[in-house]
Amino acid sequence: MKIKLYFLCCLLSLLLVGCEFEFVSPDSLIQAPASNQEKLQQKQLITSFLGREENLIVPKGMDNNNAYQFIDLDRDGEDEIIAFYANKENNFMLGFLILDQSDRQWFLSHKAIAYGTDIHYFSVKDLDDDGNMELLLGVRTGYGSLKELYLYQLKQGEMQEVTSGDRITYDEITLAKNVNNKNVIVTAHTDTTVLVGSSNIVVYEYGQDGIYSVYDETFDGYCSEMRFDKVSKDQYGVYLAMRHNHFVNVLLLKETEEGFAMLLEQTLPYDYEDMSNMDLFRDENGDGILEVCSLWEPENNNTTKTYQDYIQVWLQWDGQEGMKAVDAVLENHAEGYRFSVPLEWMDSLYYDFRTEGTLSWVDFYYETGTFVFETVFSIAAVDQLTWDTMKLKEDMVVLGNNPINNKIYIADIQNQQFNGFQVDASRLISCLQIEGGERK
Repeated sequence: MKIKLYFLCCLLSLLLVGCEFEFVSPDSLIQAPASNQEKLQQKQLITSFLGREENLIVPKGMDNNNAYQFIDLDRDGEDEIIAFYANKENNFMLGFLILDQSDRQWFLSHKAIAYGTDIHYFSVKDLDDDGNMELLLGVRTGYGSLKELYLYQLKQGEMQEVTSGDRITYDEITLAKNVNNKNVIVTAHTDTTVLVGSSNIVVYEYGQDGIYSVYDETFDGYCSEMRFDKVSKDQYGVYLAMRHNHFVNVLLLKETEEGFAMLLEQTLPYDYEDMSNMDLFRDENGDGILEVCSLWEPENNNTTKTYQDYIQVWLQWDGQEGMKAVDAVLENHAEGYRFSVPLEWMDSLYYDFRTEGTLSWVDFYYETGTFVFETVFSIAAVDQLTWDTMKLKEDMVVLGNNPINNKIYIADIQNQQFNGFQVDASRLISCLQIEGGERK
């Protein structure tokens, strides 16, 4: 009756101002909103199930930045609504509610109450493959970076918290799969009470006996990121970024015949804080395998260039105890281009940033047999206005142009050969990718 009165009041108010109003049917409510009006109607429906002291919230830091989601929890072919809320009168009370429908009417199916300052993580998975969904809710506790995991089981129309007696504390969390393709939970809990910090890495499995640990080890460094994905052509694993004062150790956690183990430790020689706006893990070359970003630092940098401007060398697990480079990219989004350095050139080349007037050059050079450094080629992006008054030197060539950014990309080729490698305009053009433009 409360819902019917609510919608009748909304209809009356709209009629009084001469606006049209279209009621939303249950069929349309279980789909993502097609318009702002439908989104508003969905929000009004969900809000009607909240208490006076409660309001919808958008969890911070989650991939799905919405106050509610549509998921078929009971696998009946129709989505339920999962909405996140907080208590306006109690800063530490929050949770989620589940709306289901019967006879084309929505009703409150379940409501979870948790305690924390914000929702950090949420996932719905059938962890034990029994046909029933589990819901994972991670909340920020308000004590530093510490979070707490609530695990709920949906079974025969009832929702029960599995972790009510002993919740899992963590700083980082991800879902992974074991060799039997079953879901496992991987957490990192950092200890910042000592000068040299450490992180406790735990792998949890869930079954009829509840949730239990199958791997538990502690490593030096603060775990700041975890990613589960394909790490080779036919194998999966979890990459972990372990921060130290002036470097980052990347670890690879993978299940073996003896159980879970760390198979790799790769040191990246830079401060992770300065890479906050960069991807550390990404499928850079589109082969379906996750790569790790290392940086190729310039020999000299007398400009204002930062880590974001350095050449990114993307590394892939070699299947043993090391990593191999699969791509080396100079990303310059400000100038609208990407330049891929041929991998076979990397062991012979050095590079520097240089400013000459209004032009910002990237110089690539090598060491000759007589221990003399000689420039091989330089690349730069030229503004259209500068280009109109610029006189090209004899060894300069145009690589492409970007009409959107009004940029012309040029190369100054000073040596057409080094260490047996040929350098010409066509080879450099093939290395250039222009955002919204075209190569020569």
